[in-house]
Amino acid sequence: MEMIELQIQIFLLAVVGYVLGKKQILNMETKDHLVDVVLMVMLPCSIVKSFEMELSLEILTTTLNILLISCGIQGFYWVWNHIFYKNVDEEQRICLKYATMVSNAGFIGMPVAAAVYGSLGLLYASVFLIPQRIFMWSYGLSMFTTVSGREVVKKIITHPCIIAVALGLVVMCLYTNGIYIPSALDDTIGQIGGCVTALSMMLIGAILSDVALKEMLNRTALVYSFYRLLLIPALVGLILWMLPLDILSIKVSILLTAMPAASTSAMLAEKYGRDYKFASELIMTSTILSLFTIPVVATALEWIF
Repeated sequence: MEMIELQIQIFLLAVVGYVLGKKQILNMETKDHLVDVVLMVMLPCSIVKSFEMELSLEILTTTLNILLISCGIQGFYWVWNHIFYKNVDEEQRICLKYATMVSNAGFIGMPVAAAVYGSLGLLYASVFLIPQRIFMWSYGLSMFTTVSGREVVKKIITHPCIIAVALGLVVMCLYTNGIYIPSALDDTIGQIGGCVTALSMMLIGAILSDVALKEMLNRTALVYSFYRLLLIPALVGLILWMLPLDILSIKVSILLTAMPAASTSAMLAEKYGRDYKFASELIMTSTILSLFTIPVVATALEWIF
């Protein structure tokens, strides 16, 4: 019952954002600025906050497991991209392959993981996303254009969430040695990070308010959404279920695998002269459907595990 209530809350937050978007209270310019605020300030604060615990052998082991699981899933995506989408137009195939490998787990998945599994779930999610961010700025970017090693390194080390993970590790080491963040600063970080779920879901609703129904009726986008939101998480879950892993690591990994296409799919497609309209359809269709599939996946994980 608690899980269902949480999913209803998340859905209602998206509805509020949808209404604000329709009324143009959250217009395009406002949404762009707020997305930057979430990704550059709020999410990093929530990540740092999630590391406020003493380092233990169990945490060290599980975070390493999460990192290895995420690397394995990226390898799974690579294999998937070489098997599927062969009969699709080349321009669309590039968008499909990128959108399969790079999900919107950073923007949607992390707040959901925090809401469902608490600070430890957010910590695991932060570590899980490190390989994805590396792949998205290397292999992912190379799908659209050639990319230099220097550009890849710059994109990775300057990402606010990667910086937050590094700071979080420092905070965890300090906590382990009995050194704590001053309460005023700690409370400020907590207050900012606590806004992530509400604002993220409202922004998703506002973004979806611009979508026309006909953009969702693209058969390829619907098939992709089925793969991205349900089939891939189910296959990943089946593999992880057979491995000797802790339950929370499995749940967080599957939940983050069930996220819609990343917004960078359309941005990169537009920047490098690819089919950005089709990329936008992938994002919008999978995001709208994810409002219904994410609660299903989260509830199924509670029943199965």
